[in-house]
Amino acid sequence: MVKGQLDTPYVLVDLDKVEHNIASMQAVANRYGVRLRPHAKTHKTPELAHMQIAAGAIGITVAKLGEAEVMAAAGINDIMIAYPIVSEAKLARLVALARTAKLTVAVDSCEAAAALSRALAPSGATIDALVELDCGFGRVGVPRGEPLLRLARFVAGLAGLKLRGVLTFAGHAYEARGSEQLRAAAAQEGAAAAEAAAMCRAAGIAMETVSVGSTPSSRYAASCEGVTEIRPGAYLFGDLMQVDIGAHALTNCALTVLVTVVSRPAPDRAVIDAGTKLFTMDGNPTTLGTGRGWVIGHPGIALEWLTEEHGMLRLAPEEQRLRIGDRLEIVPVHCCGVISLTDEVAAVRGDRVESIWKVAARGQVR
Repeated sequence: MVKGQLDTPYVLVDLDKVEHNIASMQAVANRYGVRLRPHAKTHKTPELAHMQIAAGAIGITVAKLGEAEVMAAAGINDIMIAYPIVSEAKLARLVALARTAKLTVAVDSCEAAAALSRALAPSGATIDALVELDCGFGRVGVPRGEPLLRLARFVAGLAGLKLRGVLTFAGHAYEARGSEQLRAAAAQEGAAAAEAAAMCRAAGIAMETVSVGSTPSSRYAASCEGVTEIRPGAYLFGDLMQVDIGAHALTNCALTVLVTVVSRPAPDRAVIDAGTKLFTMDGNPTTLGTGRGWVIGHPGIALEWLTEEHGMLRLAPEEQRLRIGDRLEIVPVHCCGVISLTDEVAAVRGDRVESIWKVAARGQVR
């Protein structure tokens, strides 16, 4: 099958670019002697997780327990759940999953850690745990210093949990622009995590894992002294958010949306068959000037605004030959959001469709 035979809208994954992006980030990890544990919330697709592991990743990271269950069922057996596990229902599922996969969980409270320990007690199972540090993003995680040390001491004393180290996430790296700002954000992230681990070690608490890294910061955080693991996700595909902050090259963006022009209501306007239910409204790139997407091969077309099922294109004079039925490929603003809104993707190489992959962890928000 060729791309032209796909009905639209359809999400495409360029295999040549994916392979390049996987190899590039693995090379960073190898260069600095750190482990790569990519975040699978970006792709939610076991085939892509297996590609990352085959290239050298030690396992994967997920956000939700449901994602972990899907990946474990697909043969991924080393999974970090970088999200608080709370509620009896989820704890029961976690215990069941621990029988079939090697799990690491993030904890940022004594309450959640104690509940994990109680849930594991009847089974006699043990899972790895990392205490989560807030290095400045202001989301989950405990503050550095005594709060983190207190949590680490508590977790280290619990049955069923094996404290392995500390993790953090510099989400504020997305506010950086250009390599120097990204490097500074990564240095702050890496130093905060390494200092937290050193503080715990000085108190007699083992800390073998120091896990950091978003896609913007990972290439730089990998070189920080004391860091042992990076967890980028969006590097696999790239998107306009990553391009906008200087963390990814537009030419290496591997995920696109194939669309069809369905209306030409004015000379400078066209409408495509995809809107917010596929492109999402997440993220706000500012430097490219093409709105909600980059139309490959057509720099004079801007995806100006979206409704649920329609995308409105603004056409420069040189682009006004566009006709109803013409097809376009568009790099989205946020690849993770697009993946979460489609049931399947087409894995393509050049014009050929090599595979259709189910986005198996789509909808796994619990």
